[in-house]
Amino acid sequence: MGLFSRKPKIDMEEAQKNKVKMRRLFNQAVSDGDSYQILYATTGSTWKESGLFSDTRVYQFISLVFGYRETDCKIVAVPVNIELTEFSEPLEIQIAEVKAIKYRKKEDSMDMDFSARGRRSMYFDFGDIEQNSKSFVDNVSQAEERQKLISFLEQYKAKL
Repeated sequence: MGLFSRKPKIDMEEAQKNKVKMRRLFNQAVSDGDSYQILYATTGSTWKESGLFSDTRVYQFISLVFGYRETDCKIVAVPVNIELTEFSEPLEIQIAEVKAIKYRKKEDSMDMDFSARGRRSMYFDFGDIEQNSKSFVDNVSQAEERQKLISFLEQYKAKL
């Protein structure tokens, strides 16, 4: 840890409740959802918006329940609201459409490059999130889940 770095303040009881909520939403969105390992992820996009006096950069953050299954190397990302009460259409990622994948352990993030998809690449952030977050789900602690994901991604990369 650096001089100014700090651990996020996380209510572990709330974090456990959020894991239960994420599992419930994922299972509602994905058939055979219990066969997947899941963890919380965020992704986003940016664009420029022209204003009267200057251009500004607009950021849109998306919360996801990210699931992966080792048996068939299937990945599914389910967009959820930050209250963990609603979900949108799941995004299924087949291994055949992935060209490259890279996990950056220091940032707890993953980049995926696609061979044929509307977007050429996507990123997912798997970091812990503290209490009172304005843009993300509060109280997320998933160190163990990240370790399992890293192990899965090593096997996944070998099959690309």
